[in-house]
Amino acid sequence: MSVLPPEPSTIKSILEILLKPFTLIFNPIAERIGNRLKRKPKLYFNIHPVGSVWCYAWSGAKPMMQVRFDADITNDGNEGVMLLDGYVKGTKAKIPLMRKITIPPTTTITDKIIAVFVEPIVGEGGKDFTGKIVFVDQLKRKHYTDKTTFTWVGTTDPPKPPIPPVVKSGETP
Repeated sequence: MSVLPPEPSTIKSILEILLKPFTLIFNPIAERIGNRLKRKPKLYFNIHPVGSVWCYAWSGAKPMMQVRFDADITNDGNEGVMLLDGYVKGTKAKIPLMRKITIPPTTTITDKIIAVFVEPIVGEGGKDFTGKIVFVDQLKRKHYTDKTTFTWVGTTDPPKPPIPPVVKSGETP
């Protein structure tokens, strides 16, 4: 008398039942590891050197550093990126970006005018400044530019208070 071997579907069912506790444990772990290893989009910044300038911006009598430049930005990732804030490396943003910058996936945007206002001042007034700009996206990831030289423009003197108009007697200002 010969015994027939079990059908493949029966063996598969038995294995699934035996391995189910392991899949409940290892599948979430594998998903988390996969999400951590997922590549973030890489942004490439081409800063135009001609329009890259810096100066003091005054908040009352207290100066802050203003850096202004034009740039082309390329996103090589499969997800869009929105830049919400920017600052000079070694400083903190005093005023957030006035216009948020959206870069769709696998796209280059051109001639973006960008200005960042930061404290403390890391450049020396009257001299060119070389540094990196750090951008922060919607997921709080940081994106760095290459070192760039920004040309000094402006004055190191604080602004003078406005002079009130001279009013002659009998006239209204």
